[in-house]
Amino acid sequence: MKYFRATATRVNTIHPMQENAQTRSTQPANTVLLVGSADRAEFHAARDQLESLACVRRVADIDAALAVLREGFVPELIVVAQSFPDEFSIEAVDRLRRAAPLARLLGLMGSWCEGELRTGHPWPAVPRLYWHQFPPQCDRELAKLKSGAGSTWGLPVTAGDEERLLAAHENIEPVDGGLIVVWSRLFEMQDWISDACRLRGYSTIWLAPGRTTKVTGARAAIFDGCRCDDMEIGEMKELISLIAPTNDNPLPILALLDFPRIEDHKRAIAAGAAAVLSKPLAVDDLLWQLDQVVGC
Repeated sequence: MKYFRATATRVNTIHPMQENAQTRSTQPANTVLLVGSADRAEFHAARDQLESLACVRRVADIDAALAVLREGFVPELIVVAQSFPDEFSIEAVDRLRRAAPLARLLGLMGSWCEGELRTGHPWPAVPRLYWHQFPPQCDRELAKLKSGAGSTWGLPVTAGDEERLLAAHENIEPVDGGLIVVWSRLFEMQDWISDACRLRGYSTIWLAPGRTTKVTGARAAIFDGCRCDDMEIGEMKELISLIAPTNDNPLPILALLDFPRIEDHKRAIAAGAAAVLSKPLAVDDLLWQLDQVVGC
């Protein structure tokens, strides 16, 4: 997922900033304070991606984060990983904000937090990303934070969802991307996906259950699914059987699922997906992930 690549829990035996400094370039790196249970399986991809791109200090809770700030650690970004609603109270997050008023604050939300906006107590004025939304945005948002221009994570806390969506949209530069197979039961969904791919310079062909056209020369496939249940796993295997591999390598499949949980993601990867994105999704996230699996 780069997106949702295979990961393993890593235990830091030296200071995280020292560890990252040995492997990164000499350019200034983002400094990130990661608060919460980052070793939970659903946060692995976000955690590993942050640690590959930035100087990260990990702490378990708000009190530990406040102690690190008092020691003199100055984060550019504070990511609070919340596994379940009200794990971190509004008052606790406000204490963290007051202790580091110049840092950007971002909520990284677990699967159990999906209903928090309706029935819980979400933190006010804190942008939220679910664990499955984080990876396709992390690379470009950290780069923009570093350059000081255009990051939605750096917008004022009063910015709403519409303003963040507009700010996130980038000028899409076309590339010679090649052919993408779009598998979807719905014409409207494949039409939207195909339009997005063509903006980037990809061509597309539509397949669906019952359309048994054999395809050669494709560079990737996009599987429009829902929960990756037994029926959809069967459809994904059917899709794989219809596409001739390139250079004896299996064609990368990008699976689109509805608000996936970690078990949905695992089933999709086991069935042959190279990466997973959640629906609803933004065009920029779709094209970023497609570029990663294709290698553009």
